[in-house]
This record gives sequence, structure tokens and C-alpha cells, in this order.
Amino acid sequence: MKLEFIEFDIDWPSDLSVFDLKNFILSELMNYGEPLRWAITSLTSHSGETIQKISIEAVVIIHHGKKNINTNLN
Repeated sequence: MKLEFIEFDIDWPSDLSVFDLKNFILSELMNYGEPLRWAITSLTSHSGETIQKISIEAVVIIHHGKKNINTNLN
């Protein structure tokens, strides 16, 4: 097991409510590992567009040899 710092951008779909944003971000983070800590570091709106770009910084746990990652995150 090891910790890894990651940074990435995701597009916030226009049909996704702010109430569903946390679960959307967590599902994206699970592609990298189990999220330990994460934060939205910036939000960029493009003029004339409803999709916004979200910048994320996170520390994830990388499990070596394990396929089951805990998805019950709060």
C-alpha cells in the first residue's frame, strides 16, 4: 500500500446538480485509488458554455494486490 498525490481536471456536466457533485468527484477519484483527502482547488467557467471545469487535488491510497477498494466514503 502507498499514498500518491494526484491533480486532474474534470468537466462538470450541465445536467449534474451541485447536490450530486460530491459523488461524481468520488467516482472519478476511484479510478486512481481510494481517496484519503481531496479538494476542489479551482472552478473555471467558459463563456457561453454551461459545462465548467473543476480542478481536483487529492491523496489516494494505492492498494497493491487488492482488487476490492472501499467505496463507502464520506
